[in-house]
Amino acid sequence: MTIRKIGIENRVLTGAPVFKSSQKKIGQEKKAPSQAIDVKDTVSIGDPGKPKADKKTDTAAPKEFLDLMKQIPPHKNIKVFLVHGSHTGGHRSAAESVKNALDELPNVQAEVINALDHGGGNTVKKLQVGTADLLIKKWGNVRSWFFKKSFEGDPVVYWLGKQGMKIKAWMSKSFLNKIKEEKPDVILCTHSPMNAMFSHWKGKGEIDVPVHSVVTDYKVHRMWAHDNIDHYYVASKQAKGDLMKFGVDEKKIEITGIPIKPDFAKPTGLSKTELKEKLGIDPQLPTVLMMGGSLGLGRFDDVAKALNNLKTPVQMVCITGKNATKKEELEKLQKHLKMPMKVLGYTKNVDEWMSACDMIVSKPGGLTTSEIFAKNIPMIILDPAPGLEELLIPSIEATGAAFRVDSPKDAAGLVEQIINDPSKKENVMKNLEKVGKPLAAYTVGKDLIDTVIRNKE
Repeated sequence: MTIRKIGIENRVLTGAPVFKSSQKKIGQEKKAPSQAIDVKDTVSIGDPGKPKADKKTDTAAPKEFLDLMKQIPPHKNIKVFLVHGSHTGGHRSAAESVKNALDELPNVQAEVINALDHGGGNTVKKLQVGTADLLIKKWGNVRSWFFKKSFEGDPVVYWLGKQGMKIKAWMSKSFLNKIKEEKPDVILCTHSPMNAMFSHWKGKGEIDVPVHSVVTDYKVHRMWAHDNIDHYYVASKQAKGDLMKFGVDEKKIEITGIPIKPDFAKPTGLSKTELKEKLGIDPQLPTVLMMGGSLGLGRFDDVAKALNNLKTPVQMVCITGKNATKKEELEKLQKHLKMPMKVLGYTKNVDEWMSACDMIVSKPGGLTTSEIFAKNIPMIILDPAPGLEELLIPSIEATGAAFRVDSPKDAAGLVEQIINDPSKKENVMKNLEKVGKPLAAYTVGKDLIDTVIRNKE
């Protein structure tokens, strides 16, 4: 079995078969006058006592975030634009996660905007989406080459990207007019091309508003780095170093984690055993969760067969998203396995299923990885998409909280090692405590509002 590891030498997992979520403080770098948010400071609005056994607490918002209610002027709303330009989920999800956090504050209007809806009408949008899909599905090697060169900081690729976004900015006059008319107090970009477009507008004096940016991956390519972006929020020390390598001032960069839905920070009020019972799976068996995004991509059946052949008893949960065909195939396979297996399609309580499981097999998208880390669950990376995901893996593995394997058999072998070798869990759990940042959406949201309040003083 081949298991690739990058980062701290001999990082291995140690401990008992059933993992417990850590509630220890999650460290985050501080930037005056804003304060980093501590997991210990989370509070429950409503019942201040112990959460009910079958309900999550109402909010995961930390005290520092809720204290903003006292600082926001009651007579004037704060307007925040959260901008991406993508038809895929990760960039939009990061923006929506910050909105979910900001929606808990009074007198704050947070709007998620897809720049594709403001750049030349439906025909142009369809052309952009179609080109992106073609690059992913048919010209993966070309897309991979561009990303590779961008990660290397290639000046020609960077120049071409900037020229493309100048054209996009010229085609997005309706969006520029929206900004001028509605006058947001701060703008947050969660997509690198938007950084280029807003930096271009600021450089030409078209807009005069603070523009911040969330980098949605664990490694940063050069297209994220632009002179007129006022502040960056990143996932890790390596991401911070990447931006500095591309000329971004260290003072502009804060390690917050990638914003994920506040649900992933809310305590379930249940132990792992109780949560397994609630969800209808065996509370005594180590549980492997496999996910394949909204499209249900991945070798679910091969992983299931490999786990089924283990001498160590385990159970499996499969979340196939909107892939009805894959769900039906797995339900047929389910009848021929000795291993218990639960098959789910699209589900809204992914956070609960993560909390109930002991290991996760998944593709290495930035948002998905952040959700897994926030839940303190070891991650097994299998079948990354060619291009960006392949390039991101070394940075994710370097955290010591994730492992790439080359086949379903290797994935099953690693699962068995984790369960049976007590020396293999302690280190990864310590590393998860360092990299898991479930409160990132609140940290970013607080800093955005602090920026507006400072500018109004």
